[in-house]
Amino acid sequence: MLVRRPAGYAFRRVIPTHLRELMRRRELWVTLDTNDKSLAKSRACAISLATDRLFSGVHRVTQELFQDINDSLRESVDDQLRPLLDSLISAYESELSALRSQYRVMNAEHLLHRMRDHKQFMTFVDTAKESVEELQTIVKNSPAFDVQEKMSAILGHFSNIETWTKPKEPEKSPLFSEASEAFILASSQKWKDADFRGYRNVIRRFLEVCGDKEIRLYTGADAGRFKEVMEKLPEYHGRKKNDKRTALELAEESTRLKLRTVSGKSVKNNFSRLSAIWRYYLLRDLVDRNLFTGWSFDTKKKLRRIRWSDEYLAQLAEAPFEIATSISKETFGFIVGVGAYTGMRVEEICRLRNQDIMTLRGIPCIVIQEHEATEGEPWTEWNPKTEAGTRVVPVCQRLIDEGFLDFAMRSKQAGHTYLFHELSFSGKDKRRSGLFGRNFSTHKKRLGIPATMVFHSFRHYVSTKLRNIHEHGEGGLRDVWIDKFLGHEGQSRSVGIKEYLDEIEVENLKKVADAVVYPAFWRIKALQQ
Repeated sequence: MLVRRPAGYAFRRVIPTHLRELMRRRELWVTLDTNDKSLAKSRACAISLATDRLFSGVHRVTQELFQDINDSLRESVDDQLRPLLDSLISAYESELSALRSQYRVMNAEHLLHRMRDHKQFMTFVDTAKESVEELQTIVKNSPAFDVQEKMSAILGHFSNIETWTKPKEPEKSPLFSEASEAFILASSQKWKDADFRGYRNVIRRFLEVCGDKEIRLYTGADAGRFKEVMEKLPEYHGRKKNDKRTALELAEESTRLKLRTVSGKSVKNNFSRLSAIWRYYLLRDLVDRNLFTGWSFDTKKKLRRIRWSDEYLAQLAEAPFEIATSISKETFGFIVGVGAYTGMRVEEICRLRNQDIMTLRGIPCIVIQEHEATEGEPWTEWNPKTEAGTRVVPVCQRLIDEGFLDFAMRSKQAGHTYLFHELSFSGKDKRRSGLFGRNFSTHKKRLGIPATMVFHSFRHYVSTKLRNIHEHGEGGLRDVWIDKFLGHEGQSRSVGIKEYLDEIEVENLKKVADAVVYPAFWRIKALQQ
């Protein structure tokens, strides 16, 4: 609609085909009275709106008049319609005339402003001219005045100013591959094997996505690119030892096949590791900022774990454990039983040593405590998950009736270090629960139990059952007892409560243990058949 002419810009609009005969023209032209393109665009927009209203009005009038009239009467109606059309066009031209007047006023104001600027500039020129003439007179009357020398001095000053204002060249920084190895060497004194693998994996993936360059030269765009690729990695990423494909190849396959991707929590962990590397070098002035802070991640669990229902508990209790494994049915049954009645985590159970089964104040208890590593086997060191994880868990009467203490006694008499001696440390993380976890998962899948119910669901079951018991009255349980029994930090952080927690009597914890009740069909011996 905008046309450039020697005299300035003009607005051109083609009339719709169905209105041309009535308006007796093919297009509309309006001079915009300006050579400024941005100003012309603004004026053209205003005229375009007026033109739209004209076309709309003409169309509406013709529709209303022609709605019930056949073709034979159209010619006579056209003569009656002409005055109405003329009035619409006249209103349109009046609006254009008003716009033109407005544009002339704007142009006049612009010219007036330019005249003021011109006057100010001419005043400056006259003043400068007088100063230059005075300078020329001084030069002529001063033979000893060396113009060349003074100009050289001035140029020297300008050169100095340029060196002061010129941006400082960035200092050299090490390549990321070298910097990351130096970071690991300096920070890994207390790392576990899982920490080493986590850092080396994220370093390898970052190099695959962003390449190897000086660590200072990476930008936020590199961090964003890495995040996008990592969020597309398939869920099975990293589980196959012989899979040598790069992160880009895996992301491409995941997108093409629409596979389930890794969790936001996994991506966040990778960013946390890279953030630690950048923070290390930020303190040493080898990077300008930490590129891996401030990002947001979708950390909602894709698979929500729920507590066991009676239906699936019955299914688990009634089905024989028929997995080809080195784990006996007795071991399988007691691991599940301990988890079901204590809410202990699976690794806590599998790491239990015979010395952890002891009697306190006449009550048989499981003591979850720290253990130093066996010489030459650093992976045998054990530290509960949190400070609250170190705790005393009384053995409930139902576990005693099912023969758990007899099982523990036989294991101790046989000279075994660990209660469940059939298990062994395995996997990259050197966990004792690895084999049992795989067996339990396979058994559960064969029974058709949904993926939302896992071994950890026993912990949810115990917590829910205990917290549904009212605190007051006969058999009431206090929340602080339940928290201590399960190894939770507890909602209260007051000093008084924390001191009290340390002094909770084992008798109170025994009340909590015996309060965990299952349906009659749930028997550990049934799991061992």
